[in-house]
Amino acid sequence: MARAPIGRRIRERRRDRRMTQAALAEAVGISASYLNLIEHDKRQIGGTLLRRIAGALELEVGALSGVEDARLAQDVLEIGRSLGLHGLEEGTATDFVARAPDWARAFVTLHRAYRDSVETAGALSDRLSQDPALMELGHAVLNRVTAIRSFAEILEQYGDLAPQEQRRFAHIVAAESDQLATNAREMLTLLGGAAGEARPSSPEEEVDDFIIRNGNHFPALEEAADSLRAEAAAAAGGLAGVLDALAPSEPDAPGATGLPTIDLPEASLRFRRARRLAETRAADLLDATVDDPRLASDEARVRARGALASYIAGAILFPYEPFLETAEAMRYDIDRLAARFAGSFEQIAHRLVTLRRPGAEGVPFAFLRADPAGNLSKPFSIPGLRMPRFGGSCPRWALHAAFGEPDRPVAQLAVMPGGERHLFVARRVSKRTGGFGSAPVVFAVMLGCDAVYADRLVYGDAFAGRRDTLATPVGVNCRTCRRADCAQRAHAPVLTPAAGMIGAEA
Repeated sequence: MARAPIGRRIRERRRDRRMTQAALAEAVGISASYLNLIEHDKRQIGGTLLRRIAGALELEVGALSGVEDARLAQDVLEIGRSLGLHGLEEGTATDFVARAPDWARAFVTLHRAYRDSVETAGALSDRLSQDPALMELGHAVLNRVTAIRSFAEILEQYGDLAPQEQRRFAHIVAAESDQLATNAREMLTLLGGAAGEARPSSPEEEVDDFIIRNGNHFPALEEAADSLRAEAAAAAGGLAGVLDALAPSEPDAPGATGLPTIDLPEASLRFRRARRLAETRAADLLDATVDDPRLASDEARVRARGALASYIAGAILFPYEPFLETAEAMRYDIDRLAARFAGSFEQIAHRLVTLRRPGAEGVPFAFLRADPAGNLSKPFSIPGLRMPRFGGSCPRWALHAAFGEPDRPVAQLAVMPGGERHLFVARRVSKRTGGFGSAPVVFAVMLGCDAVYADRLVYGDAFAGRRDTLATPVGVNCRTCRRADCAQRAHAPVLTPAAGMIGAEA
C-alpha cells in the first residue's frame, strides 16, 4: 500500500500559514532537523506527535493522516501498472497525490469512466451477437429496412405508376416504417432504453444483475451471519452442535439435485446445514433483501433468496475477519484455506469474492464457472475484467484447461488484446450424485484478478520474473476478441480487427 504523503502536507500547510520550520518544531517540542525529515517523508509519524502537529497547524488529525490519500495513491499506482507501466514506484504515485490531489482523483475517475465504457461496449457487443431475442430483432430490423428501400425505389424510379399503385406502395412503406419503429423500440427496451442498462431476459440473469450491482457484498447479511454464529457458539455443543441438529437445505440452483444426505461430502453437508440455519433464522432479512425492483419476477426472487441464504451460510462458516486474515497469511492458497476452514474449493472461492468490506477488502476477484460443454454460470466481473454472460468464453482461459488437470489448480497469466494482464486460477470440481455407476456432476471454477496483485497470491510465484515469456494471449470470447490470428478462434469477431492489433501469439 502506498504511504500517505503526510510530510509534504505538513510542509505545505506550514508554508500557507507562513511559519518557519523552527517555529513549528518549537511549538510541537521537536528539533528543526527532525521536522525537516518528517516534511520530506523520511520519517513516518503518528499518535501524539501527529496530533500535536495537527493542533499547531490548526488542522484535524484526519487531514494529515491522509487515509484517503493513501488509498488514492494506491489506486493511481495500480492503474499505472495495469496499463503496463511496471516501472512505477510507490513514491511516484504518492508524490503525484501530494502535489495535485484533485488531478489524481480526476485521473482515477477518468480511468474508471474509460473502463466502464470498454466494459459496456464489450457487454453490448457480446449480447448483440449471442442473445437470441436481440438477434431476432436485428434480423427483423434489417428485413424492414430492405423492404422500405425496395418499395421506395419503385416509387422513385417509376413515376408513371397508376395512382392506385402509388397509394398501395406508399401504404406498404408506411406500414413497414411503423413496424421498423416498433422493432427498434423493442430492441432499445431489451438493451435498457434511456437507462442505458441491459435488461436481463431470464430469472437467472436478473439474479446475476442483482448480485453484481451489490458488488457481491451484503453488509446486512454479514451482520446476520455474525449474530447467528455467536448465538450458536453460546448454545450447547456450539456451532457444530447447532448445525448437526438441522436438516440440510435443498439446493435450488439450476442443475442442482437434491441428494440423500448420505451421499454428500462432509463440506457440502455442513454448508447445507448452515444454509438451513440462515433460511430459518434470517427469513425476514432474506425477504426484505430480495424485495428489490431489479428482481421483477417471482422466480427471480426465489432464486435470489436461495443465493443470499448461501451467502449467509458462507459467512457463518468462514467468518469475515479470521477468514481474510488467514487468506492474506496463506497468500490466497485456496486448497490450504479449504483445509483450514473445512470447506470445498468452490465454497472458498465464493467467499473470497465477497471480501469487499470498505476498509478491510481482500484481493478483488472475478468469478466464473463452466461445465464440460462450455455452459457458463455464476459470472461476477470486476473493473477491467469482464466475465462473459452470453455465449462462451475464450477457449484459452485456465477455466477450460482445468478440465484436463483434475487434481490440481491451474494458474495462468492472461494478457487481453488491449494489453491488460490478469492472473487466473481454476480447478475442476466434481460433485457426487449417487452410488456406484452414477456419473458425477463436473464443473470448472475460476477466479481472476488484476496481475498487479500477483505478488499477494501464491499462484503468482510461477510467473515471477518471467511475466513476458509465460503470459498467455487471450480474449473474453471469440465474438468480442479482436486478435488477428488466433488459432483457437471459433467465430468471426463482431468488430473488425484494428490495424496493428496484437496477434494471438504476441
